[in-house]
Amino acid sequence: MVNGLEIAIFAIFLWTISIMYLAPTISKTKHFAVYGPALMLKIVKNRKLLDRISKHFPGKIFGRISVIIVILSAFVAMAMLIYGAYLSLSIKPSNVPSLRLLIGIPGLNPAIPIGFGAAALIISVVVHEVFHGIVARNHGIKVNSVGALFFIIPVGAFVEPDEQEIQAADPVHRRRIIAAGPGINIILALVSLLIISLLLFPSASPTHDGIYVEGVDAHSPASYLISTGTEVTSFGNYSGSQLGNLLFTSNMEPGKLYNATVYNGNHSTIIQIPAGVVIDSIVKGLPADTANLSVGSVILSVNGVTIFNDTTLGNLLANTTPGTSISVKTVTYTISSTGNLSGTQHVYNVTTMSKFAYYSQYDPSANQNSYKNESFIGITSTYGGILGVPMEQMKSIMSGIEIFTNPWTGALIFISLPFASLYPIPSSLAGLFTVPFSPFIFWGTVNMFYWLFWINFLLGVTNALPLFVLDGGQFFRDTLHILSRRRIFSFLKNEKSMKRVMMLSNVIVLFLLFWQVIVPRII
Repeated sequence: MVNGLEIAIFAIFLWTISIMYLAPTISKTKHFAVYGPALMLKIVKNRKLLDRISKHFPGKIFGRISVIIVILSAFVAMAMLIYGAYLSLSIKPSNVPSLRLLIGIPGLNPAIPIGFGAAALIISVVVHEVFHGIVARNHGIKVNSVGALFFIIPVGAFVEPDEQEIQAADPVHRRRIIAAGPGINIILALVSLLIISLLLFPSASPTHDGIYVEGVDAHSPASYLISTGTEVTSFGNYSGSQLGNLLFTSNMEPGKLYNATVYNGNHSTIIQIPAGVVIDSIVKGLPADTANLSVGSVILSVNGVTIFNDTTLGNLLANTTPGTSISVKTVTYTISSTGNLSGTQHVYNVTTMSKFAYYSQYDPSANQNSYKNESFIGITSTYGGILGVPMEQMKSIMSGIEIFTNPWTGALIFISLPFASLYPIPSSLAGLFTVPFSPFIFWGTVNMFYWLFWINFLLGVTNALPLFVLDGGQFFRDTLHILSRRRIFSFLKNEKSMKRVMMLSNVIVLFLLFWQVIVPRII
């Protein structure tokens, strides 16, 4: 059966071939032109609008500011490419994300919604092109036409400065004109972020002080009773912010059933689930896997010591010599047709390994010499089978406010939220907040500004890269021309030297891009 991706690829292929075949005919028309695989619809009657705007807009000052923004953005873009290349070394072929996630087309990329994504893309591209034109007019460069850009569907707009005038312009002025597009994108991204984090989210508050369920361990008792996207507001005698520390501080008896309150945005339900440290995953080939421990089971004790929490387990293994055989007692659960849980206990003999040996193979940068004397069995764990985040922390993550306290990590987390299916904000999560006016309008506004941030940031940073097909390529070339005026860089006046530097920049960027696509799929 043909899927949506195959249809989209065929449509793109057919469109591109058609444009290439018809390009000679299209180029002879007055109102149409070809720009790569895109079709340009030229309009020449509305150019005076740019003149009127440019008369009242400080384009030269904005151009200078944009130059600084693009230079900073280029460093950010290169840092992200290098960081991505580094991360790709630790991704196993089985965990490589779909190539669809690399395609920046709303709907085709499963992380970019058609509605919000397409609207944000069109707005961002239009503003990008308009500011090229405004700053060009501020510097006396003629604009031949404005118009719409089509790639199967309308994808934005363009402004066409006079080719001869722009090539004859001083590189300082030309660089400002080029920088204006990505510059305004970065500014719009920052404005959208400020609106989300300082205006919209501060007016929203969690209805309860619990933990948001972002996932549930498969086969754990919680998986039968708790749904992702709900909120746990109490568990045993713990509630509020205490719930976020259960994995490390709980003193509830493992395996014993306790009451838990679950809120779904409309009403609360009381259920009973067993307390304890739940095995979330098992590393293949390590002691827990060799001993056949089960994912989703609750650890009751190790060598007769009750495992109340992960701290208890960690301290016990830290004081156990690697290579020691330990007795691990667990309980697994099934649920009856009437909703009752029943547990079956198991005892395993597990021969531990060195924690140092594990980190040497899987995470060398985090290894420590002290780990040589500590035991490791190769599991990750959660408490009660619940992967949860405190609601206040969830609000902080969703609002992007963490970017202001921890710029690099905060930005990476905020940008990656769509890949965790958290933007557009799921209705289940939105229902856990109290908002100042209509939830439909409030969350729709939040989602729109988020995608304006996301698309503008992507366009701005990507276009800052020194790659020949992007604004950053010409920006970098003009920067080299300007530098060649200084004695130390006078060698750049030689066209061959200029081309070598440009070629090197293109090779580096393309190498980093292809590295992230190819390497995870072959190592």
